[in-house]
Amino acid sequence: MQAEVTDTRTLFTHYRQVKNPNPEFTPREGKKTLPFCRKLMAKAEGFTSRFDFSVHVAFVRSLGKRHRMPPLLRRRAIDALLQGLCFHYDPLANRVQRSITNLAIECGLATESKSGNLSITRATRALKFMAELGLITYQTEYDPQIGCNIPTDITFTPALFSALDVSDVAVMAAR
Repeated sequence: MQAEVTDTRTLFTHYRQVKNPNPEFTPREGKKTLPFCRKLMAKAEGFTSRFDFSVHVAFVRSLGKRHRMPPLLRRRAIDALLQGLCFHYDPLANRVQRSITNLAIECGLATESKSGNLSITRATRALKFMAELGLITYQTEYDPQIGCNIPTDITFTPALFSALDVSDVAVMAAR
């Protein structure tokens, strides 16, 4: 009877929905960032498990845009992606200087099919959700001449800085 009982930690080691249930941002070797971006990364750690995130979700729910908290796997994707966004953030331009495809690969959110197609759906859904919350602005443009998306424009809003407890003075000093 005891042999049939499994440990609760080993219960969810395999997910059907995603290939990487615990995404983590890992920058390329030798890549450095600004000290301000490192501070942002430290403050963004575990963001989706904090009260500030729940308040933003509750506000969007009160507007009728969402019905519930995002699922656990999406919250993990948001945490990993937020680390990548903070790492590649340029305070002077107030935008992220990285394409979504490269961000998805660095964060472990990209998957490759057997035919070799790269899927960045987890990253784009996490970005859309953060834009829905008003934490970032996220715009994509499709160029029919070249047949693909032009690199997106991702900017941080003051709501993200206040949620991460970064003062306006610190943001202005970084610029």
